[in-house]
Amino acid sequence: MAILYVAIFTKTGTKARPGEVNYASAGNGSFVHLTMALFASMTNTKMVHVPYKGGGPAGTALVGGETQAMIATIGSLFSHIKSRRVRPLGVTSDKRTAQFPNVPAIAEAVPGYEFTAWVGCFAPAGTPKPIIDRLNAELKKALADPDVASKLSAQTLDPMPMTPESFAARLKSDYDKYEKAIKISGAKVG
Repeated sequence: MAILYVAIFTKTGTKARPGEVNYASAGNGSFVHLTMALFASMTNTKMVHVPYKGGGPAGTALVGGETQAMIATIGSLFSHIKSRRVRPLGVTSDKRTAQFPNVPAIAEAVPGYEFTAWVGCFAPAGTPKPIIDRLNAELKKALADPDVASKLSAQTLDPMPMTPESFAARLKSDYDKYEKAIKISGAKVG
């Protein structure tokens, strides 16, 4: 299943004020930091990264006006979106989300941008293919169950079943994307 993120900005324009717009993240090297670093790179936008100690404090900083932008999980800012304290400008998935169909995918304005977190299932190396295929079929069946799908959707999680081969391709693609985003962000381990 995909965990969708939404780009949230206040009314301040970033292109008109290069280096003056602060964006919040859940910390240096966090998924949220990397998504914004890739976005800034692809749009040639100069913003200042402000790392917080987690997504909660970063969201509070955005709502309180300490920062002007953030990419966050939809669920983490859902109540603020509904109360219009923050305005979603785009989702990081390659398509719009069912929860906010009027919010465009960033890829609609920035071709090629997609940065979606996901939850996947793995099996030990060497697991026979018939077992992998059976597990995959059962997971796909569970995700298609209307009760399961509605519970996931209520948490802003969208089922995204894949074949083992397409999941392997996604892993490879994401490894490459993360490597690029880490270099762009300047994030360091330590």
